[in-house]
Amino acid sequence: IKGKAEPVRACRVLSPKEEPTKTHRLSGLRSELIGRKVEMSQLKEAAQRLLEGKGAIFYITGDAGTGKSRLIEEFKATLDLNRIQWREGHSYAYASNIPYFPLMDLLSRAWQIEDGDSQERLKQKIEAGITNLMGDGKDVIPFIGSLYSIKYPEVENISPEYWKMKLHKSIQLIVSALTRRAPAVICLEDLHWTDPSSIELLRTILLKFNYPALFLCVSRPQFSLFTSQQLSGIGKFYYEMRLQDLSPTEAQGMVESLLKTETIPVELRNFIQRKAEGNPFYLEEVINSLIETETLIEKDNTWVLTKPLTDTDIPSTIQGVISARLDRLEKETKRILQEASVIGRVFLYEILKKITELKEQIDRSLHGLERLDLIRTHTLDPDLEYIFKHALTQEVVYNGLLKKERQVIHEKIANVMEELFRERLPEFYETLAYHYKQGQSYLKAVDYLMKAGEKCYERYTIEESHQYYKEAFDILSNKTDRSKDEDILLIDLLIQWSYAYYFRADYGGLEDLLKRHETFVRSSGDDARLGMFLAWLGWTLNQREKSLDSHRYLSQALEIGERINNSKIIGYSSCWLTQNCLNLGLFDEALDCGRRAQEISEMMPSDRSLFRYAFFGMAMHHFYRGEKKGTAEYGRILLDYGEKHTEIRCTSSGHFVLGLGFQVAGDHDRAIECFKKMIQVSLEPFYQYTAKTMLGFNYVSAGKFHEAEPICEDVIKFTEEFGYEFMGSLAQAFMGIVTITKGDVARGINIVESLIQQHLENGSRWRYAMVNHMLGRVYSQIAQGGGGEKSLSFLLKNIGFLIKTVPFAAKKAEGYLHKAIDTAKEIGAKSVLGQAYLDLGKLHKAKGRLAEARTCISQAVQSFEECEADVYLKQARDALVSLG
Repeated sequence: IKGKAEPVRACRVLSPKEEPTKTHRLSGLRSELIGRKVEMSQLKEAAQRLLEGKGAIFYITGDAGTGKSRLIEEFKATLDLNRIQWREGHSYAYASNIPYFPLMDLLSRAWQIEDGDSQERLKQKIEAGITNLMGDGKDVIPFIGSLYSIKYPEVENISPEYWKMKLHKSIQLIVSALTRRAPAVICLEDLHWTDPSSIELLRTILLKFNYPALFLCVSRPQFSLFTSQQLSGIGKFYYEMRLQDLSPTEAQGMVESLLKTETIPVELRNFIQRKAEGNPFYLEEVINSLIETETLIEKDNTWVLTKPLTDTDIPSTIQGVISARLDRLEKETKRILQEASVIGRVFLYEILKKITELKEQIDRSLHGLERLDLIRTHTLDPDLEYIFKHALTQEVVYNGLLKKERQVIHEKIANVMEELFRERLPEFYETLAYHYKQGQSYLKAVDYLMKAGEKCYERYTIEESHQYYKEAFDILSNKTDRSKDEDILLIDLLIQWSYAYYFRADYGGLEDLLKRHETFVRSSGDDARLGMFLAWLGWTLNQREKSLDSHRYLSQALEIGERINNSKIIGYSSCWLTQNCLNLGLFDEALDCGRRAQEISEMMPSDRSLFRYAFFGMAMHHFYRGEKKGTAEYGRILLDYGEKHTEIRCTSSGHFVLGLGFQVAGDHDRAIECFKKMIQVSLEPFYQYTAKTMLGFNYVSAGKFHEAEPICEDVIKFTEEFGYEFMGSLAQAFMGIVTITKGDVARGINIVESLIQQHLENGSRWRYAMVNHMLGRVYSQIAQGGGGEKSLSFLLKNIGFLIKTVPFAAKKAEGYLHKAIDTAKEIGAKSVLGQAYLDLGKLHKAKGRLAEARTCISQAVQSFEECEADVYLKQARDALVSLG
């Protein structure tokens, strides 16, 4: 034989020989399922009802080691899988920010998708899987395929919101088709590690529960599947199992089951009662550890202890027991297990083999680890895949590695994945980002984190997008020796990250981020990036209701854009200046900026965001002036564009603008319907809370104070938390009016008066006029007796305020209404002007000053005619007729 100096005697193979190990354990001991009879009985009953076409949702929760996975495993073993389908999806710690990961895991298992599949093979499997399940799946395939980063023409030019909506619908159709084929158990494990987008979709599916399916949702206690309010709608389908530690009697029964005897050493029995605390996994690991160290041995068919048990013999935690077991593994086997732990709880044999230097020992080691019940074969087909028996085992093994060792292994894994999945890299951006971040190539980590952030944004998974940008930012910003290119990359990151902040309506966070980096960006010498940075900062300040500062920054951005002839900077800064100038009462400047933004947007048709901002700005110009017809026309343009391009943000904006058109005319009921539609179609906080604010205003204007109160409270709470004062201050003003109607007049008036002062200081002249009108109307009603008989409790509660106020209420009303009139006339806000004139005219009438009343109401009629505000116009004409 090559390599041997002497002949080697050949022997005939008679039988396999056991591989020697350092431990004396031949196989992992496993007990019967102890202490879970009630839970198992409930699941079996649910399975029987499932065969009768009745589904259910089970939420199974418990601390690590309490036997959640074991319960599921034992339950699955009782099912007739010829009659009941079993589908499962898993979440893992490393995948907690990968959008829709457990759902992709479920689909991949169902369609036997392998990580090593080519792009074409992957596409074939997805299309075949959907077609076999649904027949004609042409409306579903592009959206499920794009989940795996497969490109389809149908999804190339659609908005992220529309993609999300269609994806949710597609998943629901797949679940429905799956459950129509045969009764199905759908098991989702480790939901405490699940990404927010999957949770949102899962809740959507379960809250519309009408499937012949049994959903098993498994997690640790820190995760909540539903809110108490959500549960009220699905209570009859929902069951909750909270697995507790075993009782002392059950713990003893488990040990007896493990050892296959009722006769266990007294000292061991006492130890279990004193220290084990009933955690099944801990008990199992302790017994296995005692056997491996020969502290517990079987002698003459009886288990005996070879030495007295002390607290130092057995670690007090599950982690400690696992660590002790790992220390007894052979060096090569332990190393392979450590490398596997870096891949994750589930690991592909192919990846492990490529990264390990112990290629010749890998098969023997994995076989030995299976016999020790530390890992198990997860799937054989299509790819050989292993799983750590328990997540805690993987965590302990991983944490046992030195940081430097972990970094090297993560780096190897990332390099192998880049090569192995080179045809499908977008699908693995998040995983590659994770491994490079934990490895040594920080710039590669930043690259993949930013790609993952952009990918999530395009899929409208804003929270995950925000998190990936944050991780990339943490790496770059903490790097003290950044190069010039890395500085530029950081600026690009700040600009890209602003979109995620924007749609989260987190303007407080965005202002803080951008302000901290303003000096750095100004010193970069890159005008193109500085221009977009200042535009974002200016727009953010506008949303914080810092109007004057906003105008200064947006003007600087526009000047840079003009100087370097950068259409994008000019376009965006002009869009945002339009709205800023309107609030400042600079209507002519707003119109110039709006027209310019609209022209640039038409030259850049691929930039849908620019189109939306530009046309929305022009719509707002008509609204602030009080022009119903122009406002409505732009609302229809936005709706048409949204429908044509499946751009839900445009659709949301269209409903909003149409609502403003009805509002400016005084048709509050129709305005309310528009804002409700906007809330229904919107998918992000910015649009939802913008719509809620104006919904609250129209409820107040229509006298529906009870409906307005919870909406305004919700808006105020959200905007205070995230710094969206542009809408928050309006909601506070409306809440002030609600407070007055509830009987707390002084407090309500104080709220509104403080906002008047705030708008004056901010230079927000349009809001200053509007809120002055609101407060003038309140005082006018007080002066006229409040419009009806007041209750004794109301009078007693406000008697001090009323005594001091009523004699001067008319004068105060006139003062506030004249401020509204003067400001509205100065800036050209015709609707506010007309409303203020109308209320002032009614006050004059009540005080017997008919000539003044006629003059004011006639002015109101003129303003409403110019606005084409039909509802307000009718009210004004009726008031004029009433004067005789």
